[in-house]
Amino acid sequence: MTRKTVVIGMDGVPLRLIEELTDSGDMPNCAHLRKEGYLSSMHSAVPEVSNVNWSSIVTGANPGEHGIYGFTELIPGTHTVCFPDRRALKAPPFWSDNSKRYVLLNIPAMYPAPEVNGVFVSGFVAPDLDKAVKPMDELEYLRSIDYEVDVDSSIAHKSHRLFLERLFETLEKREKAYRYYWTRKWDVFMLVFTGSDRLEHFLMDAYADEEHEYHEEFIRYFREIDRIVGDIYGSMDEGSRLVMLSDHGMEPIKINVNVNALLEQNGLLELGGHPEKRYNNIVDEGTSAFALDPGRIYLRDKDVAREVVKLFEGLKYEGEDVIGRINLRDDVYHGPEIERAPDIVLTPNSGYNIKGGVKYEDVFEKNIFKGKHTASDAFLYCNEKCIPRSPTVEDVRDIIEK
Repeated sequence: MTRKTVVIGMDGVPLRLIEELTDSGDMPNCAHLRKEGYLSSMHSAVPEVSNVNWSSIVTGANPGEHGIYGFTELIPGTHTVCFPDRRALKAPPFWSDNSKRYVLLNIPAMYPAPEVNGVFVSGFVAPDLDKAVKPMDELEYLRSIDYEVDVDSSIAHKSHRLFLERLFETLEKREKAYRYYWTRKWDVFMLVFTGSDRLEHFLMDAYADEEHEYHEEFIRYFREIDRIVGDIYGSMDEGSRLVMLSDHGMEPIKINVNVNALLEQNGLLELGGHPEKRYNNIVDEGTSAFALDPGRIYLRDKDVAREVVKLFEGLKYEGEDVIGRINLRDDVYHGPEIERAPDIVLTPNSGYNIKGGVKYEDVFEKNIFKGKHTASDAFLYCNEKCIPRSPTVEDVRDIIEK
């Protein structure tokens, strides 16, 4: 008989937050699990973008093997941007093993839903629920509870209060779906909470400031997740494995850094078209280097590589170094998809939010966002001693399948 495995994902939750909220008593169920299991920091993929990380988590593969480098990619042989979905994934995920039965709920970056031995519900980005669910006959139930794949984050640009209301409503529907599918026959049950990432992006400042208008609501969201975790663990069969993890960490933003603005100011990038229409085909013939989010730099002229490295090595803001590490393609990627990889990926120092967009006014800017991804402080938990030393997102699949 196959032993059951439960996987709980908390998108964007840093180890520090888990430690602080379990120490404070705000997440008592996770505190109990922490005492009897094993909790570790975990390194994210390069770059520390959700769809890159979740692709590595479910495949156990390096981006050079699974072929996903960001939410936007270049169409091969062009400098035109496209938006890859699950069908762009080049490495097989763990649910390819049809000898096991699965319930997989809200799995990020896996739209449209694949055929699976069980039930699959895609997570963000999933614009059409009809294509986010397999088998199709599961749609009737999900529609009956008005299931939502993700909270509409655009609401936060207008009202934090309304955004929080919708965030909790989405969580409630996620819980209903988990309870409904828990009674099915399965060997691996995976549930991912993505509202944590959305909450931190818009209200990371509310966590640190006890006087903030939404401090208590921030904490309450994690209390609700903890309650659901407790319910899940209390319902697990004896001897089952529990794995909990995040895909990357999160920290407050000091300033946004527009990579393309710096490249343009230094004569390395010439953008085509009107500024409001720069996106699909972003570069003119005079371009030597350009960036896609968050800090993936592609070189049209390989001879400028050293110039680009020196440019970002010397980048400072108010006397501080902005870039912590400059990753070269061959140092971080390996596999058959490496030719599609960026030539350089920037990892910033704490507080600096690297951006690869083409709509900007200056190199350094601020906006509504308060939290940014971090690379070295995701968390990984297992109720058994099965976590390797200094784990990365590529190690998770082996833990799930043990």
